[in-house]
Amino acid sequence: MLKVDVYVDRGVCRLVLNGELDVETVAQLQEVVGKVGEHTLEVDLSGVSFVDSTGLKSLLDISNDWRQKGGQMLILRPQPDVAEVMRLVGLDRLLAQNTAPGGEER
Repeated sequence: MLKVDVYVDRGVCRLVLNGELDVETVAQLQEVVGKVGEHTLEVDLSGVSFVDSTGLKSLLDISNDWRQKGGQMLILRPQPDVAEVMRLVGLDRLLAQNTAPGGEER
């Protein structure tokens, strides 16, 4: 199960995800992303306890789509396990992050 809360402020849309980002929930995330139009998209992963390859690919696809539209997507506060999976598959180098793993601001 995945819960997505949406917050918009001054051209920035922050999606706060809670739950699991996997093959069963990526469509829900993609549906929400399809409805927002702000220039900067922040995806807060501090509440994501599990991500599978489908979830990782979805984040990469969303980032690529956002960049093609002239926008920017940032990953915020991934949990340590999620951050480690992203690092192992190289997504930490492909997806912009502006906060440290585990929810602590840099």
